[in-house]
Amino acid sequence: MRSNSIRSIRRAELSRAAFEAVIRYGLRKATLDKVGEIAGVSKGVVLHHFKDKSALLEAVFRRSNTLLSESVVELYRYAETPYERLWAIIVANFSQTIFNPSVCHSWVSLISEVPHNIGCQRVQIANNERIRSNLVHELKHFLPETEAQHAARHLGVLIDGIWVRAGLLPEPVSSSAAISEMEYAVSKMLPYDESSAAKHKEARKKIETVADIALGSKAFKDRSLQA
Repeated sequence: MRSNSIRSIRRAELSRAAFEAVIRYGLRKATLDKVGEIAGVSKGVVLHHFKDKSALLEAVFRRSNTLLSESVVELYRYAETPYERLWAIIVANFSQTIFNPSVCHSWVSLISEVPHNIGCQRVQIANNERIRSNLVHELKHFLPETEAQHAARHLGVLIDGIWVRAGLLPEPVSSSAAISEMEYAVSKMLPYDESSAAKHKEARKKIETVADIALGSKAFKDRSLQA
């Protein structure tokens, strides 16, 4: 049992190192040697836990999606209404903790590998489904079931599109600008009379404020490092 626990901890450490290597050097230059350097271990240790770069790449995908999932869960703790829970999902996808130029540029490289890596495909499909399910759950408070499903799919596509665009453009896309793109889409898909608009704006403001504090806190970063 202890051996399995140590192995799991080591794999988590190497996954974090691989994630960092991709951000620092880009996908092509993120060699197993560089992963070992960041983790403070030899290439042999890396190979002991991940048989090749393809397996390590899958671990990077899992790591990035875990960070996103943890961000949503953390913001949910402070969301008290359907409006705030919807905005918790949106803000978590574009929080400054993960939505920054270096991560966005790395993400473009990573997703280009998805068609060629079955493990990465599984991780990405699971992540897309989780986002869709979360969105549908909250959108049903505003729309009939069928419309909620369609709106969730379109919002999911928009989230992916903003990430890709941010990774391709030479100028950085700010977290606030990305969230505003989502707000525009929400205003067109959901009931958005004067009262609803005010509630959405209040919810966005609250959750963004919470995200700046909670997702940037040492406690949250420490927990995410252990994942």
